Amino acid sequence: MTKYAEKKLLRSRLLEARRSLPFEDVFSLSKKAQRRLLGTRFFRDSGRLALYSSFANEVLTDEVFKQAVEAGKEVFYPRVSLEGIRFLRVKELDELTPGAYDLREPTEGFEAAGPESFDLIVIPGVAFDESGGRIGFGKGHYDMALKGATCPIVALAYEFQVLKTKIPIEPHDVYVSAIITEERTVVTGALRGRKGEEHDA
Repeated sequence: MTKYAEKKLLRSRLLEARRSLPFEDVFSLSKKAQRRLLGTRFFRDSGRLALYSSFANEVLTDEVFKQAVEAGKEVFYPRVSLEGIRFLRVKELDELTPGAYDLREPTEGFEAAGPESFDLIVIPGVAFDESGGRIGFGKGHYDMALKGATCPIVALAYEFQVLKTKIPIEPHDVYVSAIITEERTVVTGALRGRKGEEHDA
């Protein structure tokens, strides 16, 4: 089986498992994962960070946004276009409106920033392994957008999305520095060489 076919199979299986989660579980598990992230040095040491707006039962991020704004941090969300992802600053969640793929996005005209300017980037995903390998929706938007990032890239996920075996990785795939679930924080080898190497579990 080719890497592409293997990734496609894993993506289909894990997406179905995530979509089948009752919203009560999405809310409760997301709350635990967000609290875990908020307790890390990744979050505490960041002044400018990128978040994502949850889609299709992804781990929610609203509490992280709220705490970041209250702490005086600058928060940016991705906007998807034909050219790829651009990160735009958001000061209130109601500034996010339905955009590409029905994702809630900031509108054009907001302050933009490149990934090299962030202290922390929080991303979603479909499947992960403990070495930082990631499978997304298959569009490659984050893989292209984050090539220039030098800060920790942290994924929020449910524990069932973290696989014991290595997932098939291709040369263009971006590794994550850590995976935070409702149960634990997995710091991966991909953290080496990035800013903010120290962490708290």
